[in-house]
Amino acid sequence: MQLNALQARQSATLQQEAAYRQMARRLGSAALTQDDLVSMEKAAQENYLLYVKKQEEARMDDALDERGIVNVAIAEHPVTPALPVWSAGAVLVLGLFAAAAAGSGAAFAADYVDPLFRTPEDVLAYLNSPVLASLPRKGRERLSA
Repeated sequence: MQLNALQARQSATLQQEAAYRQMARRLGSAALTQDDLVSMEKAAQENYLLYVKKQEEARMDDALDERGIVNVAIAEHPVTPALPVWSAGAVLVLGLFAAAAAGSGAAFAADYVDPLFRTPEDVLAYLNSPVLASLPRKGRERLSA
């Protein structure tokens, strides 16, 4: 009795194994089909992009021909340099020198065009009148009464 049960169980397991093997084969062939479809899709997309690029080039050629521009071709595509032409230190030093020169020039220009009188002699030379009173240049001392 136990032998019959084990034999029945063995036949059920073999049937299940056969069903699983058949399902694995179907899934394997479906995976291959899917891979083929994906590669075909990529190829079709690349062909489409190439077609669009060629169509745009043809449109540009027609527009150039329409305007009378002939034989235009890009000799070399522009490339962004990997490293800057001037180093950061050189730019900083040049900037400091330029700022110092500009600041000094602005200070001298402001002093030159300043209309204030600085000494009693300036007043006498410009107004041709005597100076009645002036404050001392180093006069930070307090006057006492």
